[in-house]
Amino acid sequence: MLIENRKLELKYSNENINTIINDCVKELNYLADNRQVTLNVDLTMDVYFKLDKNRFPQVVSNILSNAIKNTPPKGMVFLTLNETDDYIDIIIKDTGVGLVQEEKNKLFQKFGKIERYGMGLDVDIEGAGLGLYISKEIVELHGGQILVESEGKNKGSTFIIHLNKITDKFQ
Repeated sequence: MLIENRKLELKYSNENINTIINDCVKELNYLADNRQVTLNVDLTMDVYFKLDKNRFPQVVSNILSNAIKNTPPKGMVFLTLNETDDYIDIIIKDTGVGLVQEEKNKLFQKFGKIERYGMGLDVDIEGAGLGLYISKEIVELHGGQILVESEGKNKGSTFIIHLNKITDKFQ
């Protein structure tokens, strides 16, 4: 796999993050509609950042699709963008099944899939458990990190894609 050998090469260009997020939301509207999950997107300002316009949308799409899939019908997913002089945060918060500490510890590991089958939860999870692992690698190659918050089972989750604006890597 490319990521194991750190051979993932990114091509950086100054891009409007709002455009990328809106494109990801448009691609995933069908999933939200099928799951009867409401997407609440609040992007009030144009924010530009030097990123790989092909790889970075994978991160947003992966985290957003996970939020939709882990939210039972009639739930909500909120997507907001915060910017300061030093950083940009893309915040994806859901009213879904939440995470306990043990699950948070597994999230970003390769094949770190969290099994929800047979737990009586109305969620739709498929995949090999590589999405967040790859997303973490891509964000780190952008000089950032992915943070996760959850107060526990059935309390929802918040994923924050934290991008540092001040970094020697992109000067």
